[in-house]
Amino acid sequence: MSGDVPIDGRRARRDRNRQAVVDAAFALIVEGKGAPSAEAVAERAGVSVSSIFRNFDGLGDLQQQALDQFRERFSHLLDATPPRNADLDDRVAFFVRTRLDLYEQAGPLMSMARARAFEHDTLVEAVARNRATLADQTRACFGSEIDGLTPSDAADLVAVVDSLTSPEAYELMTRAHARNDTQIARAWKASLLTLITNDRDRGLTPIATGGQT
Repeated sequence: MSGDVPIDGRRARRDRNRQAVVDAAFALIVEGKGAPSAEAVAERAGVSVSSIFRNFDGLGDLQQQALDQFRERFSHLLDATPPRNADLDDRVAFFVRTRLDLYEQAGPLMSMARARAFEHDTLVEAVARNRATLADQTRACFGSEIDGLTPSDAADLVAVVDSLTSPEAYELMTRAHARNDTQIARAWKASLLTLITNDRDRGLTPIATGGQT
């Protein structure tokens, strides 16, 4: 029995060090540092560089561990839905605010995952899951409007709304067009209201013609 204590202690210490390293990598990525070096992660975590390579199978494994925590840390934004019976204006405002909060907090991590997806199949899967989750959120927020459309027009509407408010669109507006979050929120709300209201009133999306695919 006495021999179990130091073993358990070493295991607990190793787990704490691993989590500290993952937290450090996560923080550096979210701060916009890109794919951080082992030295930067070690300095932030307060551990030695050698301990990183003892506890992880290289930087790729460490970055993957950080990305694996994405869902857990941002589930409150990824799974958020507006209150029941909220009107369209309130749902649009909720949807835009949630997307902006997500991109402000996790945009650099999402960008790194997309940039490095070609290197790892697991990142391809993670990016695909994130896209599917955002599309599900679109359907949940605007289900009453989507339900009134044909399947083809409903798919068009989800695709356009999701593209308009995608992380790539956010990066384009902030970097290429120098728009801040207040300006983006204003533009997205106006665009979504126009798009969805036209759909609801006309029974088709602006990009559809005669209900054709």
